Amino acid sequence: MTFRVVLGVFLLCLVSALQAEQSGVAVAASFLSPLNAEKTVAELQEKLASSASGVAQVSIHNVIVDGREWFRVVVSGEAGGRTLVSELRRVGYAGAWFWALADKPQKVAIPTDITLPATIVIVPAENQANSLPELLPIEPGPIDSSLTAIDVLGGVVRHRYQVPSYREADITMSVDGQLDESTWADVPYHDEFVVAVPNKGTPGEYDTHLRVFASEKGLYVGARLFQPPETMVSRLSVRDDFLDRDTFGMNLDVSGEGLVGYWFILALSGNVQDGKILRERNYSRDWDGAWIGKSAQHNDSWTAEMFLPWSMMNMPEVEGPRTIGFLATRQVSHKNERYQWPGHPYSSARFLSAFNEIEMEGVQPVPLMAAIPYASVTWDEAAGEQETRIGADISWKPSPKLEGTLSLNPDFGAVEADDVVLNLTASETFFPEKRLFFLEGNEVFEAHPRSGIGYISRIISNEDFASTSRRVFASDFLPTPISLLNTRRIGGTARQVSLDADVTPERGQRDLPTDLLGAVKLTGSVGDTRYGVMAAFEDDVEWRGNHTSLGPVNIDDEGRDFAVARFLYEDIDADHRAIGYLGTAMQGPLFDSYVHSIDAHYTSGSGKVKADLQTVMSQRDGTDGYGGLFDVMYAVSSNWRHKFEIEYMDETVNFNDLGFLRRNDYASARYIGLYNKQNLTEKIKNYRTTISLEQQYSVVKGYSVDNGVYWRNSMVFPGRNTVKANIAYLPKRWEDFDSRGNGAYRVEERGYVDVLLSTSAARKVALSTSVGVQQEHLGDWTTNATLGVTLRPSSQFAVDFEVRYQRRNGWLVYQGDRNFGRYDAISWQPALDFNWFITYNHQIRLSMQWAGVKARENEFYGIPLGDGELVPTARTRADHDFTLSLLTAQLRYRWEIAPLTDFFLVYNRGNALPDQTRSPFDDLFDDVLRDPIIDSVVAKVRWRFSK
Repeated sequence: MTFRVVLGVFLLCLVSALQAEQSGVAVAASFLSPLNAEKTVAELQEKLASSASGVAQVSIHNVIVDGREWFRVVVSGEAGGRTLVSELRRVGYAGAWFWALADKPQKVAIPTDITLPATIVIVPAENQANSLPELLPIEPGPIDSSLTAIDVLGGVVRHRYQVPSYREADITMSVDGQLDESTWADVPYHDEFVVAVPNKGTPGEYDTHLRVFASEKGLYVGARLFQPPETMVSRLSVRDDFLDRDTFGMNLDVSGEGLVGYWFILALSGNVQDGKILRERNYSRDWDGAWIGKSAQHNDSWTAEMFLPWSMMNMPEVEGPRTIGFLATRQVSHKNERYQWPGHPYSSARFLSAFNEIEMEGVQPVPLMAAIPYASVTWDEAAGEQETRIGADISWKPSPKLEGTLSLNPDFGAVEADDVVLNLTASETFFPEKRLFFLEGNEVFEAHPRSGIGYISRIISNEDFASTSRRVFASDFLPTPISLLNTRRIGGTARQVSLDADVTPERGQRDLPTDLLGAVKLTGSVGDTRYGVMAAFEDDVEWRGNHTSLGPVNIDDEGRDFAVARFLYEDIDADHRAIGYLGTAMQGPLFDSYVHSIDAHYTSGSGKVKADLQTVMSQRDGTDGYGGLFDVMYAVSSNWRHKFEIEYMDETVNFNDLGFLRRNDYASARYIGLYNKQNLTEKIKNYRTTISLEQQYSVVKGYSVDNGVYWRNSMVFPGRNTVKANIAYLPKRWEDFDSRGNGAYRVEERGYVDVLLSTSAARKVALSTSVGVQQEHLGDWTTNATLGVTLRPSSQFAVDFEVRYQRRNGWLVYQGDRNFGRYDAISWQPALDFNWFITYNHQIRLSMQWAGVKARENEFYGIPLGDGELVPTARTRADHDFTLSLLTAQLRYRWEIAPLTDFFLVYNRGNALPDQTRSPFDDLFDDVLRDPIIDSVVAKVRWRFSK
């Protein structure tokens, strides 16, 4: 019988079988060669002839995966697909898996003039290694009779079960991702995962076997994630980077009280991500923990293995069994789905307080003593200097009630680079913290959710963390944080330096960070009260300058001292209530400043109502000021949420010496309506939108100084393409801020439109592009365009390139006193980020950002006395045209030796050119490279020791 006839018979049998069972079939193996598939068919017929699972039919189907044709050996029969998977594994096909036939397979034509090979050669998928290790068999664990349902929230079942506990001395465990130790065979596995993104609420297509056990040292987590090898997506990245790839994660609430959570993610590639969760779903990537996670890839699945030490988490003391909240998650990239247990959708009213619960015996807080010494050498070519630094971060946690961290001679810079930001307004740019000392335990110092830019952007844009398409975020008209503690001030640019009238600092000196002598921090709890205190001390400021008659001189002044105190009392019942105090102090050579605040928080038991209040009093250089903010969020359902925000800051409140406040002298109200819907139509797979209304008035003059109606919309279409549209209407108002206190002028009503298209992040080439228009203050139109490309030729290489073009017409730029120039300008802002991951812990990165502006002034205006419309006035100099050229570049090698143990070799180059008004853009870019103000090589090693 020819191969074609045999195949035809098999296909007819398969159709008949599918009529009896629509759920799916079993796949024994997949091949690139039809010869190997046909040989396997013959072997399977013999092995299954006496099968106890009923009559089975074997056939071949071809499928297209990532542009390549695969031949799947399919088994169907009366017993059903999942039963046949078990039977195939019993007879030797360990890689068998269940295929849900949602989309019907294509028929395949097998040529008749072929000769079967003597042996079977299994060809792996395109993105796999040449050979995949067989998973050592794990016998099914015992049935877990302790698994019970706690309750049902929004249709999502929460579970509770008892985790096996062992003595660490009795465990022989190597965290290598293989799950081949005998201990795993004694632990029951659970597979209660459902599809949470998109919010289907149904079991995932692929099985996920999760095993968890505990010791007095930490929590061991193992997961076997079944999936066809040709569908696996493995991409390397830096730590904490969110990519479209296969991952497994655990979220833990070790207190069991829903206050602070920890999240850990392990990618198929071996990269890790971690951070903290504040109530209820305020995710942060700032925290890095010292834990171990390894993955391994197999012919039917991939496995994840984690060891999460108790010592790195703040765990309260309890008597008897301990209850911990947990949520497990899995990202299946090629399906564009996220499985979770429990499967709360992203917009659910409760999250952290609605985790599953696991109970364990014999687990108590673990004392910690850890030190991270470092040594670095910097060769500064721009300054002609060489500097060697040695210091250490030391952590001591004798109990959950006290943890101390000391940083001696810290080296906080040089290995991380901030983004280039073009900002000619009076508003300050907010930069996030990146330094380990200030990130550790920082959640106790957070007095209001809007103190972080991440929370603000997630609310305003209704973000759901999807990595469906190339990730691009619009920052136009985004509110800035309001925070009493912005740790970037500590060791930041010096702000209290006395200068003689005849002395001018050299170019770039004002932008240099200030060295720190040391910093210390204590955090802990007493009963229901959490506390934190912190102090930091800057070294003296040393700048280079020029005297009008004496030439080069040194500019020296004293550094600043900082202190912070925080107390928070929490009443944890069905509802959550909390009240706290946060105080800060800054003492400098020119003046001192002190800030005191009271904050209160409420979350209803259902999680539908959440309220946050903060009142502030500042004392700066002998002047007192007052302010406050109040937020309420109400979740009508998992699709609809409403948020109301009220702020008041009088004209003298100022906490920017250690905090962040964009401006004072205003009262404002804002409403934000958030709506999301999965599968809105057949074409719109994920729909998310927000409507924002804002009104802001000057406290002193009563002017409307900011207002608008904003609509932000995001839609995901088939093919994983995303379209985002932002539209705003901005009524007439007064501008009183950019004049730096020199009056206010009228701003015309304006419009804003921006449309962005982003393609699938799963492809080797992902694109994004946007076009937009907006009106300037006097009604002229400005056009914007962006183009972004992400290239991933393999899992080891990634190239991101973005360029932003802007043509501004009628751009008002402050010129001193009460004057503004009206400019026509063109700006280019390209950015390049190249990453080569030699292995998962060896990375070479090249990043470069440049901003170039050429502006031609064509009108000159002044603010009239008493405020009003801008009026033409005489120019203060003959030519007000200007250019800008800003560059930041970094070439970095990083070897992640172990958790929080690294070696860095970094080259930094940066510059900011003075005006070159007659130069074209290519000369501006060339010149900014030639004579840098930052030109240094840094070698740094840090090593973590712990006990």
